[in-house]
Amino acid sequence: MKFKKVLFVVLGCIGVGLGAVGAVLPLIPAFPFLLLAAFSFAKSSERLHHWFISTKLYKNNLESYLKGKGMTWKTKIRVMLTVTVLMAIGFVMMSRVPIGRIVLFCVWVFHILYFIFGVKTLKVEQNTDGQNATEAKLPEYSICRKIKIKGMQCENCARRLEGAFHETGCMKAQVDYSTQTATVYLEKALNNVSLMQIVHRAGYIAEHIWEPAA
Repeated sequence: MKFKKVLFVVLGCIGVGLGAVGAVLPLIPAFPFLLLAAFSFAKSSERLHHWFISTKLYKNNLESYLKGKGMTWKTKIRVMLTVTVLMAIGFVMMSRVPIGRIVLFCVWVFHILYFIFGVKTLKVEQNTDGQNATEAKLPEYSICRKIKIKGMQCENCARRLEGAFHETGCMKAQVDYSTQTATVYLEKALNNVSLMQIVHRAGYIAEHIWEPAA
């Protein structure tokens, strides 16, 4: 068990290192390596996981995707190009293994279709200072509630809870694992008991619900 934990820590550090390089060099995508780091740290060290999700490297390259917002076309293209290059190398090396080539081709097609249609595309807009800014626009719901959550163990728990809110079809939510809170946007007023029930069905506890100051 200890060896497995150490292995995940090592993989996480490798992911952070390669992700940092990818954030600087255009030929290397940061996304897959940072995703590896997030997964590895979540599996091995709560302290390292909290540190990682608080870094600008995570917030600028991975946070939007893990919160269900999506990726920009630029990021998608970089990831798909890298996948294509790596799989093309494998395809050439499997010249004597036709079945392997067929499997590799099918995997490549799946990856391309997933990133094109399965991952939401974010729009890049201009800030007032002229710099590009990526925003995932939430519907303009008129009501907002904050919920203090108990029971989340990792970033995946936050994603699961967001999904529980989204499944209702009448609200959107942003769950922050680092602060153990959920920000819920509602189309119309909903009593706190109903919100608590949604949290409970997802497997967690709503300790406190309040309306944030405007």
